[in-house]
Amino acid sequence: GRGREGDPNLSAEISKRIGVNRDLAKASKIDDVRFVVQKNGNAEAFNAVNVATAYSRLGRHVRDWERGTLDGAEWYLALERRARALTPEMSAWAASSVTWALGRTGRDPGAAFWAELEAKLCTVADELEPQGVANVLWGLAALEHRSSPRLRDALEAAAVKHCRFASKEGGRDGSKRAPPVRAPPRRDDRRRPNEVQSPGFKPYELTMMFWALTRLGDEPGMELRGLFEAQCGRQLHLLKPQELSMVASAYGRVERVAPLLAAVAEESVMRAGLNNFKPNEIANLMWGLAKVHARQLSDGVNFGDLDDRLALDDPEGFGALTRLLAPGVSGKALVRQDLLDVFVDEFSARAHEFTSGDMALSAWAIATLTAKPTRYETRFELDGDGSSATVEVAQANELPSKVAALEPIESAAVVRVKDFSPLDFANLLWAFAKLNHTPGDRFQAEFEEAVIEKISKFDAQVLANTVYAYAALQLPGARNVLPLIGLHFKDRLHEFKPRELLMVLWAFTRCSYDPGADAMARFERAMRPMTDNLAPDEVTQYLWASAVLKYRPTEGALRGFQTRIVDCPSRFSGTPIALTLWAYATLNLPPPFAVMDRFGDELELSRADEFYPQDLSLGFWSAAVITTQPKADDVPMVNALDTGARERVLRQMAKHLGSLGATSVSPEGLSAIYMAILAVEMHSPSLFAELKSNWGHLAAAAESSWRATKGKGPTVSNLQKAVGKTLDELGVEYESEKLVRGGLIRPDFVVKGKAKIVVEVDGPYHFSVEPSAASDAGEELEDWFGGGGGETPDALEKDRFGFGSVLRPLGGTILRNQLLSSWGWNVVTVSYRDWVKADNDTSGGAK
Repeated sequence: GRGREGDPNLSAEISKRIGVNRDLAKASKIDDVRFVVQKNGNAEAFNAVNVATAYSRLGRHVRDWERGTLDGAEWYLALERRARALTPEMSAWAASSVTWALGRTGRDPGAAFWAELEAKLCTVADELEPQGVANVLWGLAALEHRSSPRLRDALEAAAVKHCRFASKEGGRDGSKRAPPVRAPPRRDDRRRPNEVQSPGFKPYELTMMFWALTRLGDEPGMELRGLFEAQCGRQLHLLKPQELSMVASAYGRVERVAPLLAAVAEESVMRAGLNNFKPNEIANLMWGLAKVHARQLSDGVNFGDLDDRLALDDPEGFGALTRLLAPGVSGKALVRQDLLDVFVDEFSARAHEFTSGDMALSAWAIATLTAKPTRYETRFELDGDGSSATVEVAQANELPSKVAALEPIESAAVVRVKDFSPLDFANLLWAFAKLNHTPGDRFQAEFEEAVIEKISKFDAQVLANTVYAYAALQLPGARNVLPLIGLHFKDRLHEFKPRELLMVLWAFTRCSYDPGADAMARFERAMRPMTDNLAPDEVTQYLWASAVLKYRPTEGALRGFQTRIVDCPSRFSGTPIALTLWAYATLNLPPPFAVMDRFGDELELSRADEFYPQDLSLGFWSAAVITTQPKADDVPMVNALDTGARERVLRQMAKHLGSLGATSVSPEGLSAIYMAILAVEMHSPSLFAELKSNWGHLAAAAESSWRATKGKGPTVSNLQKAVGKTLDELGVEYESEKLVRGGLIRPDFVVKGKAKIVVEVDGPYHFSVEPSAASDAGEELEDWFGGGGGETPDALEKDRFGFGSVLRPLGGTILRNQLLSSWGWNVVTVSYRDWVKADNDTSGGAK
């Protein structure tokens, strides 16, 4: 572009073009460029170098508020037409300058222009200097323009070439200042004083190149990735805050686990200093680290094991990086706790500087990087039959509280609440929930109002994260937000991923919110196409949530889940097995032989430390209930093979009871263990004798907890009072809530006399229903040990499950009846549905 000013034969035309370039070189704002373009016939007098120089000056001097303002400017459109016409004549430098400037100005020139420019770039890609490669890639990324596979391959090949040079020759002198990442130097001053031009990428070019290649979620090829990681590892101590941020966000975008990221985190805190990062650089850095951390946990990667997975014999590949990283950057954690503490402190101190998006993103990242797992757990609350359960978070004893470091973030968020996007809402609330921080009343009021106002714009992920946060923190606003979310998600379930569906279900269970049979049927229809790809814990969580809400899956859906349990290549560990068994036991679903055989195999290899203590008590109770399930007309005959598989699982659950102490399980868990002991003794005295040594150390405490539960003052429902009144009218003598069998069970009514009759009055929470059948009338209520009978839909005025749904007693209710029967009592059950129907009989005969 400098021309040949000393040549006496230089034509007047060339002199004119040199003059144009001089005028363009003096431009310091867009208006200066416009003046030169218009002065030269709206660029008609420009040659290829003039066009490239004009674009370069536009890119250098465009201000943020001017981006996108050139689309309707005639002088600019004329320049664009001239550029397209001269594209075939452009040099590699000119083509790269135009591409970079398009990204800077935010101007998409259209398909025809891109076709010409991409064709030119393909032919000159091998001629591009390192900065040219980086500039082209950055321009494409800034416009989110997906280049053709041919151009991408050509640019990656050029990047590989320059990475190989750089990996041998090193980078820049750390004492020199690099120009801003988005503003390449002019052609006449690319080399800084006293610096020798490196044949490979400089640090800012290297990081820009890699960031741009990942911008649209595409991962660079293995060769380039390996060379980049090795070279970046060598130059890590030279990277500035923006460059460190770009590396982390690039890896986060493609969710690539690499030891380089652990070193990036350490460099950012220990050398570069987070106080030197801009808020958006901190947000992007933390987001990238958090995304990789999440993938690391998902894949079970330990950074200390990565040496075995890298090509250590390749001096320029992944192995080179491993050898170059500072000692100590290994182990399981991507970001050490001491480094994470610095991130939290810096974010807290500067929260007021962050935009709403950067604030929410940073909070999400901190929560994701914090080693505090989100769990789905069930806790017994025995109400007479040992079958009901409520939900709690893993750290049940930790009530939501204030986290001091998050209070400045909360205050800053309230100020910017109107600026929050739906995703910002979800990220910030989810982070508060994960970090166990309950925001103050002002935050809750402002955010609830904003959420309700914008909820129609929430996508599936945002809906799931929002409802999870409200439920996890038990915010009072949940009673307003959950029904709204229920309305919005029902027609969009096809958009949800399995994990998002499960988060919504978990939130419903956590808040004791019954979404209704129709919603549960929709959930099931949405999950069924995904069943073949569910992870073990996802199968467990769906069945568990269904059981907590007391909706049993349809036969087809259950068959799909069972097939996945049997065929899933991933291992079912202790807690998922325990919770899945609990779902089967609670809903009184007979697990097929193949499922129990799979669980038996897994439990053979299980360790006690795979179970949370409460889950172990849960699993033992569940295995006992399943083993003692009675036969019925609509339940497949439990043959010897099934019995053997069930008893095998029971044995395996019992063997781990030795790891429990009387104080490591809640009173409800101890009560569940005792009910299971009673069930095993009833089922098989020989099996009881075989296994009793496993629970011997817990027996006294378990029995004490059980009796304490039964000895509490009874709660008498209106339904129970109505049945008692009818017994009085019939002249039947009875005792209400009398303890039998030495205080082991307290039936609702014990009829006086020699017949040994007890009457149990069972309300809605003693039953489950199949949601898809909730609108089917004319079915019979399944009856266990007496009671029950037919019903008509118009008799059911206030039925939680809907008219005509088929009720099935829960597993704990059946076990209660079995125990009473084994002790010689005749059990009469009165369901709430039978009583509603009888109540409509004006003659009184039905009662």
